[in-house]
Amino acid sequence: MAGWDETPPTFDRQSEAWGDAASAWAEGDDGGGGGEQYLELIGTDLWVAGTVDLGRFRRVSDFVNIVQGYLLIRDAVVLTHAGESTRLAMPELRVLPDDIAVVGQPEPDRQPPAAEGSQVIERTRQRLVLFTRSHLIDGDVYIHGDGSVMAFVDATDPKFIPMTDVRVRWLVDRRLAARYPFALVQRSQILGVATEGIKLGGGESTARRAAVLRAEAARALDEDMLAESTTKDEGRA
Repeated sequence: MAGWDETPPTFDRQSEAWGDAASAWAEGDDGGGGGEQYLELIGTDLWVAGTVDLGRFRRVSDFVNIVQGYLLIRDAVVLTHAGESTRLAMPELRVLPDDIAVVGQPEPDRQPPAAEGSQVIERTRQRLVLFTRSHLIDGDVYIHGDGSVMAFVDATDPKFIPMTDVRVRWLVDRRLAARYPFALVQRSQILGVATEGIKLGGGESTARRAAVLRAEAARALDEDMLAESTTKDEGRA
């Protein structure tokens, strides 16, 4: 582990920096897996980057959804909320997938070529906005032609939902933390789902209603405090 007083490690977040082995879909006819893949894991407070060995799996989505126990990250570097590398680097880091909200890939999984004569399933692209305890995530999901958004969200499989054109923000400051062409979002971390996208402004009627309710609550509290004070004065008289 690098010391806090050492020079921060040289760190390139682009997948190309890791060479041809970073591809999620292995080329060739040898039947091998996808090799090493650069990933970024975002949790409630932790953001770490590094590589994983996909073993026999050719796609990150398959690997992440089947892994049991700890997920082993090699050449790991802890990132700040702004996505900048820190001085905290580790040759190996084990992370529990249950605590990961987003698995970000700068390079998307490549699908195998469709077999000749195979049936193509129609899918519809839908933009979703997801809330976790710490993040605001928006991206595209692909739903089977006869499916619904809520049926897709309510499903329990796969554990991590694949999304494209993904943007991740921290709820504490709403700054754009990261953007990925492909990412996996853990279903169990999702607290809210919206389908109309993110709008700046709007919701005026709800905001006015909330303001009225806050004013009524404050007035009721003042009246209760006044009544309590009057009762105490009468008791001392």
